[in-house]
Amino acid sequence: MKKVLLFTIPMSICNFRCHYCYLAQRDKHYEGIQPQMKYTPKQVALAMSQNRIGGPCFMNFCADGETLLTKDIDLYIKALVEEGHYAEIVTNLTVNNMLWKILAWEKELLQRVEFKCSFHYLELKKKGLLQRFADNVKKVWDCGASANIEITPTDELIPYIEEVKEFSMKNFGALPHLSIARDDKTQGIDYLTELNMEEYDKIWGQFNSEFWNFKKKLFGVKRTEFCYAGAWSYFIDLSTGSCRQCYCGTKLGDVFAHPEEPLPSMPIGRCQVAHCYNGHALLSAGLIPQMRTPGYGDIRNRIREDGSEWLQDELKIFFNTKLIDSNKELGFIGQWLYLMRNHTHSLQERIFNKLSNLR
Repeated sequence: MKKVLLFTIPMSICNFRCHYCYLAQRDKHYEGIQPQMKYTPKQVALAMSQNRIGGPCFMNFCADGETLLTKDIDLYIKALVEEGHYAEIVTNLTVNNMLWKILAWEKELLQRVEFKCSFHYLELKKKGLLQRFADNVKKVWDCGASANIEITPTDELIPYIEEVKEFSMKNFGALPHLSIARDDKTQGIDYLTELNMEEYDKIWGQFNSEFWNFKKKLFGVKRTEFCYAGAWSYFIDLSTGSCRQCYCGTKLGDVFAHPEEPLPSMPIGRCQVAHCYNGHALLSAGLIPQMRTPGYGDIRNRIREDGSEWLQDELKIFFNTKLIDSNKELGFIGQWLYLMRNHTHSLQERIFNKLSNLR
């Protein structure tokens, strides 16, 4: 794994209305607008070529709404997978027309594709889509791609836990992994629950999710180590090429505009966010090299009752590699210089934003 590329898609159209949705927590949500794509799939693939980057990347694709409702998203993902990269698609897995397009690809490509299937149990049940979701998970596996099932442990779901477990064992051969519902409106990005942590752990610990266990270890822990986001990983708007070091951090410009130039390298160093709430992907890949973490493949995978696995072997092995194996660490002086640069850029951005608000 050479880089981690997090592709965000500013598309807020969704066929669900989950009560815990992060999009619903924003002032602007569900605007129903498709993004205007500045670059073609071919141009994006050229800009993100292995020749430019130096090796295969882990690429995550996630829209503000339902990812598979994004126009032509299959063409963009396919162009990048054809470059030899590995794709993770975040989806509620109910948009059949787009799903069929992707699953019609050659098996050689599908072996490098994983669907992060958001198991919105109450919404699926309300809309009568539970069986469609389960059938689509099986179809993903049958076509040679990988699928992992992830549920959000909310207080409203507690009365349905036994239902969820029975449905999951019957259809997925294992229990779903658990994410963490977070309250993005709080300064500390807190848990979205009315339970105390002892009750929360007791109720949801019965799912034995290594994914959840790892996320809980990271949640609420301020990272003070030197982080290489902005050099080993990037947060990129797929519609414009606009890039930041991470979900927060300094803007690094349009990374699709000049494919003949090297990617920018400006590690974030000390993160300003309360905690790395998506560290399950970023820290498991090794953005903080001295941290001992499980591999991303291991915490996403499950072994089914029949002995088969949720993730295909090739993809699982790739997901378990670490960025330190193909990137170079900075020495003390190099780290210090980037910390100073980041401080200066952050200060400049804050001043610019304040002046803009005064106009």
